[in-house]
Amino acid sequence: MARPVYEYEYDGLLLVEYEEVSLRKPSFMILGLPDSGLVGVIAANHLVETLGLREVGGIDFPKLLPPVAVIHRGEPRTPIRFFASDNLLVVRAETPIPPAAIVSLSQLLIDYAMKRGVDYIVSIVGIAAPNRMEIEKPNVYWLASDEKARQLAEKLEGTKLFESGYLVGPYALILKYAIRHRVSNIVILADAYIEFPDPEAAAEVLKALSKAIGVEVNVEKLLDEAEIIRLRMRELMKQTRQALQEMRTPHPMLYA
Repeated sequence: MARPVYEYEYDGLLLVEYEEVSLRKPSFMILGLPDSGLVGVIAANHLVETLGLREVGGIDFPKLLPPVAVIHRGEPRTPIRFFASDNLLVVRAETPIPPAAIVSLSQLLIDYAMKRGVDYIVSIVGIAAPNRMEIEKPNVYWLASDEKARQLAEKLEGTKLFESGYLVGPYALILKYAIRHRVSNIVILADAYIEFPDPEAAAEVLKALSKAIGVEVNVEKLLDEAEIIRLRMRELMKQTRQALQEMRTPHPMLYA
């Protein structure tokens, strides 16, 4: 792995960059953090692979994770990795987010988006739908942190406003911090399996998102390889379920 050109420590987290990121306007930071159905992770993976994004940095939790190193193609990687090209910065997590890191991570991502002049943060979230087996086409919803984000979110085809429920975990704090720091955050939510990775839900999100970000994203391969993805990500889904359980609220209408 390339030697970092920039490092920043914040409350037990370490952010590294391998190159300075400059994005075309309007720019989008797309977050793929583990949640119900791993919808965000699967969507982020597909964007990275399909669009050929290059790895430009990441975030490590040296004091908060067990002593485990993420290895990819023979090289150590940070648990959260940044990929970029043109107007996109995709944030992809390789492991569940430690509950003790959620507050710091949420603030760090907002700070980094502001540092890099990101126009929109896009959070991709899975809604734990108990009746997901009966839903042929997952519903897709949106939330917006401000009027600028709302105007773009209303252009997402086939989606509607998420009117009530609970957002729990890093995406909830990112939304709150975005409002506080006047950063435009669009939250895109899709019905998803509670216990299984859900490539179909990720595909519906990407179809809705594609035109809004001005990038054509073909999801045919994602759908064709849905069963392979489910098998490949079953261990991450199991670990994520355990992490979500720790964040469970008394009224579990939505988890993220």
